[in-house]
Amino acid sequence: MLRLGAFAGRLAPYALDPAAASHEALRQVTRRLGLVLSGGFLRGAFQVGVIEALHARGVRFEVVVGISSGAWNAACIATEQIAEMRSFWIAVARAPKLRLKNLWRYGTPSNFPEIVRRIPMRRLRFERLSDSGVRLRIGALALRDRRLHFFDGWDDRQAFFASLMASNYLPGIYGYPLPVAGRYYADGGLIDNVPYEAAFAAGCERAVVVVADPQGRIWKRPFAARPHTIPTSARARLTVIHPQAPLPIGRVRALPEAVLHCLDAGHRAVARAVAAGRFD
Repeated sequence: MLRLGAFAGRLAPYALDPAAASHEALRQVTRRLGLVLSGGFLRGAFQVGVIEALHARGVRFEVVVGISSGAWNAACIATEQIAEMRSFWIAVARAPKLRLKNLWRYGTPSNFPEIVRRIPMRRLRFERLSDSGVRLRIGALALRDRRLHFFDGWDDRQAFFASLMASNYLPGIYGYPLPVAGRYYADGGLIDNVPYEAAFAAGCERAVVVVADPQGRIWKRPFAARPHTIPTSARARLTVIHPQAPLPIGRVRALPEAVLHCLDAGHRAVARAVAAGRFD
C-alpha cells in the first residue's frame, strides 16, 4: 500500500512495488482482463488510486470501459499515461468550478467545459492510442435512440475528444451539447453507470469494476430504487473494488487534500482485495 507523506510529496508518481508485481496469481488473472470505470465526477480520483495500485502489482488490462468521468481515466490508461493521472486530478481539484464569464461562451456558469479543455484534453496523447495494446470503449447515451452507445476506435484526435466530451455531457454543467458525427449524446451514466457487460462483449474472461459505493454496490442509474443485482453467471467473473468508507469528496467541489485522500483510499482498497484473495 502506498502511504502518502507531506502534501508536496504526494504529487509525485507512485512507485512500482517489485514484490507485489511478482505475485503469480496477479499475472495469471491479466489474461483477457477488462476494467470498468464508472462515473461520479471528482470521485474518479479514487479510481486513480486503484489503477496505480493494480499497475504497480503487474496487472494489465486488454479492455478498458469508461463512463462519464471514468472515461477520462480510461483514456489515460489507453494512452499509457497512468503516471500522470494524479497530477491531472490535482489540477482539476485546484481549478475554480464556477465562472460567470462562461455563460456567453458555453451557456453555463460551470467551469467544467474549460477545465476539461485545459487539463485532460491538452495532456492526453492521442498518438499513443493505436500502439498501446489496450482496447478503449467509451460509453455515452445516444439521445435519439435512448440507448447506451460505445465509441470504439477513432481516426483522429478531434473525434476522440468529442466522444470523451459526449460521455460527460450533462445539461447545466457542460453547456451546449457537442455533436459526434451529426448525432447528439449525453452522460453515459444516465442510462448505465457501470456497464461491465461491455467488457464481456469485448471478449474479456474477467473484469474488474471500480465503484465509489462503500458497500461495493453497483448502481446502474442515478436515483435507482435499489442497487443492481449481478447475474449468477457473471458473479465469478467480476471483481468489485470499492472504498471502505464514504469518500470525503463532493460530486462537483473538491479540495486537493480530499483528492489525495481518495487516491490513498484506492490503494488501500486494492490491498484489501488482494489480501481477500479476489485476484486468485
